[in-house]
Amino acid sequence: MRIVNSQWDPESGVLITELTGAVSTSDVMEWREGLHRELARLPAHSSFHLLMNLSGFEPVDIAAHKQMRTVIPEVLARHGLRPAFIDLFDERPEMHVTVSNGIRCVAFANVHHDETKMANYQQRIAKPNQQFFTDVNAALNWLKTF
Repeated sequence: MRIVNSQWDPESGVLITELTGAVSTSDVMEWREGLHRELARLPAHSSFHLLMNLSGFEPVDIAAHKQMRTVIPEVLARHGLRPAFIDLFDERPEMHVTVSNGIRCVAFANVHHDETKMANYQQRIAKPNQQFFTDVNAALNWLKTF
């Protein structure tokens, strides 16, 4: 089942964004736009926790995958958090970390169905405020207690 959704919960301070199932470039565009709409709902000079759920994410082609993988690092960098993903590369791309409208991302949880990939990411690039999971509930619980 395809899910393209983002939702801000002001009570918990968690912004959940989901992109699952067989996903095309138009799905990625829809997801990105929805994520940006939810980010626009956050009050100026506030903070949030971001949960990205890619459980079951299966891009229909390489273009959809390439398009998807730039969205979250850009969101994190625009909200004061250096993306841990940068540390996967031998030659790290230049990433300017800024704070847009005073809104900061203070913690990021990445959920994906590939246990090997998440274990590798957790071991190689996890930070105290950036963690990698295969279980959405575990990720959400971590974010709520961060």
